[in-house]
Amino acid sequence: MNDYRNFHIERDAATGIVTAWCDMPGKPVNVLDESLLRELHALVESWQSDPGLKFVVLRSRKSGCFFAGADLNQLEQLTTAAEIGLVIEAGQQLFDRLSKLSVPTLAVIEGTCLGGGLELALACTYRVATDDSATKLGLPETMLGLIPGWGGTQRLPRLIGVSSALPLILEGRQLNGAKALKRGLVDAVFPKDKLEAGLQSFVADRLAGQPVSRPKTGVVPWLLDRTRLGQQFVINTARKLVTRKFSQYPAPQAAIAAVEAGLKYGLERGLQVEREQFCRVAPTNVSKNLRKLFFLRERSRKPSTWVADSTIAPQPIQTIAVIGAGTMGAGIAQAVAFSGFRVILKDLEQRYIDAGLEKIDKLFRDAVKAGAIGKEEAAIRRNSIIGVTQWEALAVADLAIEAVVERLAVKQDVFRELDRVLRPDAIIASNTSALSISECAAVTQRPERVAGLHFFNPVHKLPLVEVVRTPGASERTIATLVALVRQLGKAPLVVAERPGFLVNRVLSPYFDEAVRLVCEGADVADVDRAAVRFGMPMGPLELLDSVGIDVAADVAGTLSVFSPEESPTPARLQEMCQARLLGKKSGMGFYRYKNGRKQKPLPTPHPGSPPHIASLHIGTDELTGLQQRLVFRLLNEAAQCLAEQIVSEPWMIDLGMVLGTGYAPFRGGPMQTIDDWGVKNCSTALQRLADHCGRRFDPCALIKELSEQGQTLYGAKRPELVGASR
Repeated sequence: MNDYRNFHIERDAATGIVTAWCDMPGKPVNVLDESLLRELHALVESWQSDPGLKFVVLRSRKSGCFFAGADLNQLEQLTTAAEIGLVIEAGQQLFDRLSKLSVPTLAVIEGTCLGGGLELALACTYRVATDDSATKLGLPETMLGLIPGWGGTQRLPRLIGVSSALPLILEGRQLNGAKALKRGLVDAVFPKDKLEAGLQSFVADRLAGQPVSRPKTGVVPWLLDRTRLGQQFVINTARKLVTRKFSQYPAPQAAIAAVEAGLKYGLERGLQVEREQFCRVAPTNVSKNLRKLFFLRERSRKPSTWVADSTIAPQPIQTIAVIGAGTMGAGIAQAVAFSGFRVILKDLEQRYIDAGLEKIDKLFRDAVKAGAIGKEEAAIRRNSIIGVTQWEALAVADLAIEAVVERLAVKQDVFRELDRVLRPDAIIASNTSALSISECAAVTQRPERVAGLHFFNPVHKLPLVEVVRTPGASERTIATLVALVRQLGKAPLVVAERPGFLVNRVLSPYFDEAVRLVCEGADVADVDRAAVRFGMPMGPLELLDSVGIDVAADVAGTLSVFSPEESPTPARLQEMCQARLLGKKSGMGFYRYKNGRKQKPLPTPHPGSPPHIASLHIGTDELTGLQQRLVFRLLNEAAQCLAEQIVSEPWMIDLGMVLGTGYAPFRGGPMQTIDDWGVKNCSTALQRLADHCGRRFDPCALIKELSEQGQTLYGAKRPELVGASR
C-alpha cells in the first residue's frame, strides 16, 4: 500500500476508510507534477477495483499547504499546443475518473489550495477546510495568462453557481475557509485544533448517509445560477466587463468561453472547450510575460539571488521599532505586526501615535473583513503594537525602520538618537524614497548596519520592497533585510544607493512628462487616459494625487538633476503645494475628490495644446503622441538605470516596475517592452522625439550601443561593459 514516492497510504480495515497523505520529498509544498499525477492515477485505479473500500480521504503532510497547484516549470518545457493539449487532457481524464469513483472522496484542505490543487479538490465528493489565515482557496490561472485546465471552469460553476464562480475564475480571488463555506465551495470548516475530531464526525455522518447542508440562496441567485436565461445574463455581463477592463488579456475571455460551453452543452463539451482555450492562450506573449513575472518573483525571494555567500545567516529579528506614525509609518507597523513581529511605534507626541494607531486599527479591520486574517488572530497581532514617545523605549528593538518626513536633517537627527539607544548589533533602515541613506549612516557608529528598506504606499497592498545597499552596509545586514521582506510575504529587490533608487528614479521622468504636458495645456484626463490605454493601472497625474503632491515635490526636487534640460515640474508642484492642492488627502490636486473618490480634474492652468506628434506603429502597438511622450521617457530611464548598475540584470527592473508601479504586466516590464518592440526601433523613436521635443528624449548610451550591435537587453553582454553615460 505504500509503494509510492509522493503518497503515504493509511487504511482502516474495520471501516474501509483509506487516507492518502501527500508529502512530496524535497519540496516545501505539494505541486501537481508528472510524477505525482502518475502516482495519483495508479491510486485511483486501485480504488476503482477495491471491494472493501468505503471512503477515501486526501490530505497533505505539508504545513500550510494542501496543493499549491500545477508545476509551471513543466509547463514551460512544453513547446507546442499539441504537447500542452495532451497534458491538459490527461489531467482532465484523471480528475474525471476520481470524480466518478463509486465511493465518496474527501479533500481535507489545510493551507494553500490553489489552481490545480483546487481543481483536484473539486473532483472530490466533499471538501472540508480549516479556518486559520493560512487556508486559501482559489483559481489564479488568469493572473498567469492561463485558464483553469483540469475542470475548474466546469466544476466550480456547477458547485457554487456561475455568478459566484466567474469572479473567482476571472479575477483570481482567493477565499479563506469561512468564506468558502458561505459560498458552498467547502462542506465544513473546523478550527485547526479541532480538525481531527471534526473529520471523524464528518466522515461518520457521510457513511451513515446523512447529506451535507448547502448554503441557502435567495430567489435572485437561484434565477442567475439555475436558469438558462440567468446564466446567459451572467455570462454576457462578465464578457462586457472583461472587454472593457481586460482587453489586453486573452485569458479571461477564454475562461468565459469554456464556462459558457459547459453550461450550454454539458460537461464533456465544456472540458473540450476548456482544453482548446487553454492551448490557445498558453503560447501567447501575454501568458509568457505573466508566467515570466511569476518566476521572477520567486527568484527574487531566494536569498541566494541577493547574497552570494550562503554561509551568511540573517540576524534574528523579533522586535521592530517604527519611527513616525504617519501614513507610511502606520502602514509599515501594521504590515510587520500582521506578519507576527512585535512593534514599537515611536513619534513625537501621543496625538500622532493615536492617529497612527487609528489607521492601523482600520487596516486590521479591513484585513478581517477581506478574510486575510481571523478576528482573534488580528486582535493578538494588533496588541503586539505599542506606541511610545520616548527614545529609550526602543532599546529592545532588533531593527528600527525610520519613516519620518523627507528632510535629510530630520532623518539624521533620528539616526543619531537611534544609534544612541539601540543595541550595537541592531540594524537601522530608512524608508526614504530619494534621500541619501549614506549621509544618514554617517552620523552613526554603525554604518555597516544601516541600509534602506523602501516600502511603497499602500504598504499592505503593494508587494515590492526595495532593499537599498549602501556602500558601507555589510552582507549580513542585506541578508537580514531580505529575509525580513520575505517574512512579510513581499518580494525583495536589492538596489544600489542612488537618488530615487530604482522605481522612483524610473517613474520620475514619466511623472515629469505628464506634468510638462499639463503645463503645455494638455487636458489632465487625456494624459491619464493615454497611460491607462497603454496598460497602466492608473494615470500618472492621478497617481501623483494618490502619492501626495507634497511628497512628489520633494522627490522631483531631488531627482531633477538627472534631466538634461530644465523642467517646469518642480516649480509647478511647489505652486500646487502653496495652494494646498496636495492631492487626494486634501481633496484637490490635479483632480477634485469627494469622500476619497476622484471627481473631475481641476482646470488646466494654461489652456492650449502640446505640440502635435504623429502616431507611431511599433511592434504590434500603435502609440498616440501623448503615449509616446509618457512611455518613452520611462523606457529610456529604465535602460539608463541598468547602464548605471542600480540593479545588475534587466529582469530586476521588469519585476520592480511591475510590482512597484503596476507597469502593464502583460507587457512583461519596461526591458521586455524594449526587446519586444526592438532596441533599434526604440532608439529611432527616441531620437525622433528628441528632435521634436528636446534633449530629454536622447536615447541613452546603452540603447544606442545595443541598437548598433543588433543586441537585445536580455541577450546583451554584461551591461557594465557598455557606456553608462547618456
